[in-house]
Amino acid sequence: MKILVVGSGAVGGYFGGLLAKGGEDVTFVARGEYLASIKSSGLRIRSSRGDLTLKVNAVGDPQEIGEVDLILMCVKAYDTEAATLPCVKNIGKETIVLSLQNGVDNEEIIGRIVGRERVLGGVVLIASEVYESWEIIHYSFGKLIIGELGGGISDRIQKVSESFKKADIPCSLSNNIQLELWKKLVWNASFNSVSTITRSTLHDMLRCEESRRLIRLAMEEVLAVAKGVGHDIGKSVIENYFVEPERSREMRTSTLQDFLKQKQLEIEAINGVVVRKGKELDLPTPYNSTLYALLKLIESRPPTTHSS
Repeated sequence: MKILVVGSGAVGGYFGGLLAKGGEDVTFVARGEYLASIKSSGLRIRSSRGDLTLKVNAVGDPQEIGEVDLILMCVKAYDTEAATLPCVKNIGKETIVLSLQNGVDNEEIIGRIVGRERVLGGVVLIASEVYESWEIIHYSFGKLIIGELGGGISDRIQKVSESFKKADIPCSLSNNIQLELWKKLVWNASFNSVSTITRSTLHDMLRCEESRRLIRLAMEEVLAVAKGVGHDIGKSVIENYFVEPERSREMRTSTLQDFLKQKQLEIEAINGVVVRKGKELDLPTPYNSTLYALLKLIESRPPTTHSS
């Protein structure tokens, strides 16, 4: 399979690296110093599952590659449109675009550019980040859930799943990927926002009774909004999210990672979408609205206030 990874960081770099190790023809799109590092030192992954350094093909412009079989869209949600537009020339008759991003709207944005029929939805369950050394640090998890936007288990999605499994990447197929995307948003809207505002690890948040209560209340709002748009997730998911994983003392959410690196935050795709959908449905979202407002304030400060 000829695969293009757009956004080669903690998600794209990790899964793309395993695919390349598994024998797939993978090209990585990266920028600046990270692109230079990959070209000179290879793609480097440090993981409890085993460290990996690979010489891989990396480019700054996807248009250098031509048509591919599969595009893994792994950029931040706010970059979805800008990252998808240059990939139009990578689209062939059978090309699939799989979104592996935070949020619930990316697939529609991609679909407006390349055609909705080409797009698959994906949920990423992983704890990883890119260090200043340009190493990808994989803490735990590393599973994918993928599905057709319209439901059903197609031949093409089974083919994609087999490529992941061949690379030793756990990959489940979903008949309702939209529900799975909202289920992940339940976690992101609570843990990502609280961790960023308080600069806390997952362990810190789970060990504090008051933060656990705040997280639970924020989760319940997302569940209500999800049900309002047609996805009845059920409250049992909350209890599952309160089980503390291994290495939680080290685990920083993706939004906290971005904050500490003075990067733009995925506020709109996470808490923002909950607030907006809540207003449309006339559902109150006071906790997500408060978290959203605080994150907007944090992001609006001069960069010097972002230091740890």
